[in-house]
Amino acid sequence: MNHGNTSPQEREARSLLPLGAALTSLTLLLSACVIDPGPPNQNGQGNETPNTPTPSPSNEEEREGQAIASSTSSSSDIGPDLQVDIYALERVGNNLLRLRLGITNKSSKEFYLYAGLADSENPYTASRITLIDAENQNRHLSHNQSDGSCFCLPFEGSISSGETTETWVIYPEPPPEVEAMTVVTPLTPPFLDVPISNSSEAIESQGISEPEIRDLTMISDSTEDQTGRTESSDEVSIILSSDVLFETNSADLSPDAEEILQQVASEIDDANSSTVSIDGHADNTGSDSVNLPLSQERAETVESVLADLITRSGIRFEVEGHGASEPIANNDTAEGRERNRRVSVTFEK
Repeated sequence: MNHGNTSPQEREARSLLPLGAALTSLTLLLSACVIDPGPPNQNGQGNETPNTPTPSPSNEEEREGQAIASSTSSSSDIGPDLQVDIYALERVGNNLLRLRLGITNKSSKEFYLYAGLADSENPYTASRITLIDAENQNRHLSHNQSDGSCFCLPFEGSISSGETTETWVIYPEPPPEVEAMTVVTPLTPPFLDVPISNSSEAIESQGISEPEIRDLTMISDSTEDQTGRTESSDEVSIILSSDVLFETNSADLSPDAEEILQQVASEIDDANSSTVSIDGHADNTGSDSVNLPLSQERAETVESVLADLITRSGIRFEVEGHGASEPIANNDTAEGRERNRRVSVTFEK
């Protein structure tokens, strides 16, 4: 994939994105569709309509393998033939929450699931599934054990045709008043409003990591901070204003830059892409001898910071400075020049 040229979506972007984006995060989640498995259509796929889970059964009624929410994959090699079912999201004492789920291979061939739901250090788990607490605007990451491994139930890498493999993941518990959370997986649309039940089991909490709960902030569109984003079905391009990131005529970061780049890093951590493209751009003030090296240095600075902030391994960066050669606004106005001074960060979802 070549990101050296500005995409049509970026050229059409007219408002650029900010920090306080909790509302945008909620809009993103609430607009995502959860697929109801429903009656199969002629292609053998479920009906693709927005859905939320039915109320969780009581402990007495709850039985293994009974799904309270289901969705088919939107980003696996076998597509909708890979189904993810949630059996329970339950409090298990000691300030812990357990997500129980099953993964079903509905294709005619064996499917190899290595790190589709996991980070590279915890293969054959569902460690990359996260939980969203919309009431308190934060994201819960899975717990690690004392040896650094995910507090998860590992499973075999391959799933035979027609087979379901079951697993679970442990998370920090939300406050008692939170009755439902959104489950976000790398392979499916988000599961909205999954109800939280109470398990009769208790999970020991000795020797596990400190809870990792991140603020639910996400870059969103704003003319005030002159930052923005464009998205296609496969790719995200985050456009960051150089005036926000850097000191004037410098590649030195501003005091606000790290918080912004932390948000970008979090999105990359949650994506599947192994390649991140970083492109620096300038307005037409000054000559190419100034603009080209400055845009390159600024892109390299962003690369250096993101490389430290991204927790996922195996990321490769493609960095290029374009000077003033690819404007997205009119350089004849101060507002246009401000929009053209930018760094874009592009990666696959």
